[in-house]
Amino acid sequence: MVGLKIKEIRERNKLSKEYVAIQMEMSLSQYSKIETEHVDLKLSKLDKLVKIIGAKKSELFALDYK
Repeated sequence: MVGLKIKEIRERNKLSKEYVAIQMEMSLSQYSKIETEHVDLKLSKLDKLVKIIGAKKSELFALDYK
């Protein structure tokens, strides 16, 4: 669920996966695993990621009611 939110926010802010991966100092493959929820993200990496994609941590954990 968090990975999908990260992807949604990244796309909304018109950032490529490649850009975010470079900023995170990781390979595109490693970054893709975050968005597809195949890896657990350490809090320190999460802090860095939310800054890069222009989000707040609370956005990642908010429930969407539609």
